[in-house]
Amino acid sequence: MLQIAVCDDEPLSLKNIEAETRRCLEKQHIFPMITTFTNGTHLLYALEDGDFFDLLLLDIEMPDISGMDLARRIHEKLPQALIIFVTAYFKYAVDAYELNIFRYIPKNQLSGRLMHAVTDAAAILETQDTESYLISSQNRMERIPLKNILYLVREGKNGIFHLCSQPEPIRLRKSLAEIHAELPQDEFIYIDRGCIVNLRHVSSIVRTDCILADGSRLPIAQSRLSELKRRLNLFWSCKI
Repeated sequence: MLQIAVCDDEPLSLKNIEAETRRCLEKQHIFPMITTFTNGTHLLYALEDGDFFDLLLLDIEMPDISGMDLARRIHEKLPQALIIFVTAYFKYAVDAYELNIFRYIPKNQLSGRLMHAVTDAAAILETQDTESYLISSQNRMERIPLKNILYLVREGKNGIFHLCSQPEPIRLRKSLAEIHAELPQDEFIYIDRGCIVNLRHVSSIVRTDCILADGSRLPIAQSRLSELKRRLNLFWSCKI
């Protein structure tokens, strides 16, 4: 399901953006989960609590935190998320481009341009969702989007999947080596014999700890530190 956040400090504008977004997607038989926020601080709190969004529609001029600063913080937490600015102010268009914002929509052109922007975003996100890992066992069959996998750890003979916005991990009776061989090698890397991380969720490396966008802190084996830095630098330069 498409997870969308809408943030605007004007209640009427917030309601209109949510309604227009939902109307557009439902025409395509897409039924999203839309969460609304009247200020950016509450949205950041939600991200800190582990909430995940595929698409975010943001106002720019808000009293607590500007949409520009909010977008920067979102990119730190959700580097693959798409952001659309919906604003009455044209003066930010150049800065929005530099922030790698997906679209910039003037509020006075909402009904015409939002439909095209949301449609294009949904098409991109649908393509991303086809990239997934299939869990198949006697009791379970589930397709997990690769972008939702934070990291995997070994527990006995099981591989444990830790996912975005899902407090309960998924257990699969399969070795980490077997799972790793089935994942894209340019995105998933061992940081320890018993731990694999998804590079798209790594926000930083601090000494010998790998920090993920959700705040998880995972120890890195000294022997793997240099390779992790090299691979992460390559991943960031190519994909972010």
